Amino acid sequence: MAPEELAAPGGEVEGTIELASMPRLAPLLERPEGAAHLRLYGGVDEAGRRYLAGAVRAELPLRCQRCLQPFAYRVEAEFHLVLVASEQEGEALPEELEPFVSTGAVAPTEIAEEELLLALPLVARHPDDECGTPPNSAAAARAELSPFAALKGRIGTGATEH
Repeated sequence: MAPEELAAPGGEVEGTIELASMPRLAPLLERPEGAAHLRLYGGVDEAGRRYLAGAVRAELPLRCQRCLQPFAYRVEAEFHLVLVASEQEGEALPEELEPFVSTGAVAPTEIAEEELLLALPLVARHPDDECGTPPNSAAAARAELSPFAALKGRIGTGATEH
């Protein structure tokens, strides 16, 4: 879709995009199932810069790295991107503006995928109150094998052997 189409009055795109169709996001998911809802519109700001703005919503199926169980990670991200023709042009923008390098047509799927990737947590985990952390049997086994395990019962009993 040409950015000019979105910048025109009433230029707006809204729809659903399958998560499996996103080549960079799909391999990071527990299962590439489900869809993202995207709303995208464009315009020209007071400085004459073309921009794309909107929101993406999705429930991403991730695997909790604490309990190793799957869970749905809810993403509701809003964005405002200034269209630039090159990295150099993007670096010249004020720091509070987010550049989006585009030399032609803009694919709404690419924007949705980029925003979902940016919203992914560094480490996928359930909220603390929802996570069923598995028991740490390896730590219990190590404690029993410790050379000090035999002394555990003798400490504080007053037994002294020389």
